Amino acid sequence: MPLDTLIFDPSACGFPKPRVPLLPAGFDGIALNTPQPWAPPDHFRHFSRGRYALREAYRLAGIGPGTALLAPAYHCRTMLDPALALGGDVRLYPLHRDLSPDLVALDALADQSPAPVRALLATHFFGISQDFATLAAWCAGRNITLIEDASHAFLNEHHRPTGIGGLGEFVVSSPYKFLPSPDGGLLYARDASLLKSLSTRVPSLFSELSGMHFVWSRAAERRRNQTALDAARLDAECAAIALLSAACGLDHRELAGTSPDYRPDHEGYSSLRLSRTLYRHPDIATIARRRREHYRHWTAATMNLPYCRPLYPELPEACIPYMFPLIIENPEPHFTRLKQLGVPIFRWDSIAVSGCTTASDYRLHLLQLPCHQSLTDRDMDWMMAAITKVGAGETARHPTCL
Repeated sequence: MPLDTLIFDPSACGFPKPRVPLLPAGFDGIALNTPQPWAPPDHFRHFSRGRYALREAYRLAGIGPGTALLAPAYHCRTMLDPALALGGDVRLYPLHRDLSPDLVALDALADQSPAPVRALLATHFFGISQDFATLAAWCAGRNITLIEDASHAFLNEHHRPTGIGGLGEFVVSSPYKFLPSPDGGLLYARDASLLKSLSTRVPSLFSELSGMHFVWSRAAERRRNQTALDAARLDAECAAIALLSAACGLDHRELAGTSPDYRPDHEGYSSLRLSRTLYRHPDIATIARRRREHYRHWTAATMNLPYCRPLYPELPEACIPYMFPLIIENPEPHFTRLKQLGVPIFRWDSIAVSGCTTASDYRLHLLQLPCHQSLTDRDMDWMMAAITKVGAGETARHPTCL
């Protein structure tokens, strides 16, 4: 069944670069020791990005012309891209407000699919584990391959988070979101024999050198940006923003296809050697401690603001969060003002259209804020001051900034 996609185009807004890195920079979270892997090496394959690891999971599950994938209605487009590139049909299942699957709706969706359903993608959003035991049993009963999307979880060969990666026939993750590496996607198969015929291409020397330059330049940019973080200047900056023309992004709707972020010529490439080296040396304790601290600081800073609320105020034990999800009441003007200030936020505002009210609402209202281990106290203080000023009336002298 053809899908339509709602696409948010921010080009007219002129948003500046974020002043704080959205992902880890430098070598924070890297240790000298190498933890023991949690599964033998033949259960893993490395790719340049999680989307290309996901393509192989879909392909091995049987996704192709005349078959269907069940995927969450709230999604990043790169979760659907590989199935569309394989010629498969994508059917979106609705989610509850906590982003857990609507199991009742899944029955009807599978029964009504004109093409046989070969796989289901289940996502652990923001690194917070979902209980997929019932879902796994449902898939087994229908001979559907369960693929766990752990791209928001700190999962690599040397660390598997509690409650994540134990039920899927395939598990896909994106280690570069947790470690300061230039690329990286990981495919895990519970049955290693399924990967025997799967080989990857080695990146070129130029790609390797570009990856090294990327790591160095991002660390250098990180140091330069520290001079731009002055919470005392926020009122003046809001006043300056108020003088700008209020250009907002535009929505348009088009027939779904693979997004510009999906590059067929990148399929099948392994991650860089530098990335794989970094993955062998994660400082798990430091990454977990700092991310949990930052997440809790975000919760405390936003709990009583009038225009927003945390999606998950309580962080489960042992969870290592990817981002801090924040629901805002009015995307305009708050999203625009935060972006104009250079606060590092993003959202999944270009998604395939479905009847899911959660996805429709969260598309523009659910923001993702960084909580990674590279953030300094100065970073956090500045970002929390910006969030507070934009939404809590501290810029009352400049009402157009609200």
